[in-house]
Amino acid sequence: MPKRSNEFQKLVYLVRVNLSAGATVTESKMLRDRITGQEREVDVCVEGIVGGTPVNVCLECRDHARSADIGWVEQMKAKHERLRTNALILASRSGFTKGAQEVARQYGIEAISLDKVDHALLKARSALWMKCVTFSGQQVKVGVLPTPMLPAEPVNVVPDNGVFAANGIVLGQIGELVKLALNSPAALHQLFNEGKEEHRWFELRWEAPRDQHENPIFLQKLEPLVLREIQYIEIKGPCEFRISEFGLRRGNLAGVEVWER
Repeated sequence: MPKRSNEFQKLVYLVRVNLSAGATVTESKMLRDRITGQEREVDVCVEGIVGGTPVNVCLECRDHARSADIGWVEQMKAKHERLRTNALILASRSGFTKGAQEVARQYGIEAISLDKVDHALLKARSALWMKCVTFSGQQVKVGVLPTPMLPAEPVNVVPDNGVFAANGIVLGQIGELVKLALNSPAALHQLFNEGKEEHRWFELRWEAPRDQHENPIFLQKLEPLVLREIQYIEIKGPCEFRISEFGLRRGNLAGVEVWER
């Protein structure tokens, strides 16, 4: 294990003493990369059970004289997208640049300065907490752009409807896109920030979806046989929010609305 700074040890101590019963803290925790299968080290991993589901809150610490920049935030985001991380907190001894703070906020990552860690972690009843949400997309509508033969219109779809490239190659299914949208950092960010325990329904609108190469994607109409570019994907469904004293505050998500029903 590498030598840790006093600020890092202070962070670990504060996390330990403010946990609710049943959660554990491990320094230098090794988590498996979903893509490579290799073990990767995480500075601190907080593990517990929320609503019967195992939850990991991971903390990464940066002990540099310079403020953490956008590059480090992006690097940590990419790393933890491939690990079993439910919430990510980044801590920097010298704080964060303004750009890095905004990028972290947009991704739903908690960014704290180690010299202010007492105030960042010890809030309310001096307890860490997590907002948990369960949700499912039950109603999916796809807006398509006009073609020379057909007007723009919303189309009700089912999970196994195909999604196509401009050359007619099948890229996947609508169900896969819905899953991708619901698990995107932006969507989770908004849901966790805006969702309340009284909310029972959510709506997500994904404007101009693209493939991994940023090319437009299409639905196929059989009669007449034509590809129609997807303008947006609208997903609606039930949701349930729970507050549990375990994790740390998460951030926010653009384009999602949650409301009582």
